[in-house]
Amino acid sequence: MSVITQSKGSRPNKRHYGWVIVVVMMLVQTVSSGLGFYNMSVYINRLAVQLSVPLADISFAVSLFFVVGGISGLFVAELLNRFHVRTLMVVGAIVSGVSIGVVGWATDLWQVYVLFAIFGAGNAGISIVIATTLITQWFPGPERSMALAMTSTGLSLGGVVVTPYSAYLMNTVGLGETMPILGVILIGSIVPLSLFIRQVEKPVVGAQVNASGGDVFDRVLFSKAVNSRFFILLAGAYILIMAAQVGGIAHLYNRVDTLAGFTYAAYAVQTLSICSISGRFFGGWLVTRIPIRWFALGNLSMQAIGLTLIALAPNGTLAVFAAGFFGLSVGNLLMTQPLWLAEVYTTGIYAKVFARANALSVLGLAMGPYFIGWAFDVFGDGRSYFWPYMAAVACSIFAFAIVFVASSSPVLANQDTSELSNAG
Repeated sequence: MSVITQSKGSRPNKRHYGWVIVVVMMLVQTVSSGLGFYNMSVYINRLAVQLSVPLADISFAVSLFFVVGGISGLFVAELLNRFHVRTLMVVGAIVSGVSIGVVGWATDLWQVYVLFAIFGAGNAGISIVIATTLITQWFPGPERSMALAMTSTGLSLGGVVVTPYSAYLMNTVGLGETMPILGVILIGSIVPLSLFIRQVEKPVVGAQVNASGGDVFDRVLFSKAVNSRFFILLAGAYILIMAAQVGGIAHLYNRVDTLAGFTYAAYAVQTLSICSISGRFFGGWLVTRIPIRWFALGNLSMQAIGLTLIALAPNGTLAVFAAGFFGLSVGNLLMTQPLWLAEVYTTGIYAKVFARANALSVLGLAMGPYFIGWAFDVFGDGRSYFWPYMAAVACSIFAFAIVFVASSSPVLANQDTSELSNAG
């Protein structure tokens, strides 16, 4: 529950349009995550072959994508106060589409690094910071969890719709011919969708305080929020969660391809995505009925078990099953962080608070793919993913312990901001 209640006048006049925003952003996330998040496992597999470089070197390009994207998300949160979100989405789509479209023509590793960094910067304008901020503004009440669940479904739909198609094209027509097609798909879908985006009026936060304090109150409130014990511990946990999750996803295609061939590998990514979708819809309902603390801890347990099953899978069939079990936790853990922060911190500072948390979690996104690729080259002897995936399991267990401690006294997080709201 948000610690500062919005005034009635701050709510949008056409609440029903919020569900249009949900559908539009779900489709946007389908394209952006399909060509970014989920397709990374396909990219590193094909680029490593085309450029004849170690898997760890190509995995570093994925790390650059996530690091630059996370840092760019901080600027996106600032730009949302200056420009219409539609403008940011159009620019982001064009930058992303052009950069990913020419990756297939790269002849040197450094060119891949530069293009993936640009891709990450553009993707920040069409991904999770934009989506969660819009949904939080349009849904200030109890419908927020289901709206976030539906919107973030696009993150998994990308793996169902885009990744198998990308893998098929790369195996039939080649990387160089496939990447321009993917770039055109990105621009040609997201730019028209952005035309349906509408924004609500900025919420009135702490009206009595703002009357005398102006912007000073927002800055102090934001500082208290990001320095609270709850925020610091949750952000630290999500570095580990994302390292394990994204590392596992980024190498899933290669893990199963090595085990049973590219057909099973595509099935594994697709199954993971389908289970992520179904798990997220159930999770959107469940999180309104149980404390979010136990929801998070339960999904972390499932992530650890799923990664273990992937590491131990002896054949393609069981690998696909393991990917599905792992997928049940993926969508819910992605949804939990923005939902939890939205419940604890007021809407007026949410965009910047979440952008800060997202930028920190990007450290995990960056470390995960590279570290698993490095461990595969060094400890897997070019064949086994057992120890790399068990390292991801260890990260999940450590994150479980941190989340348990961080949420043991959740009222402390509310006190940091409620004291300021009562100060007026």
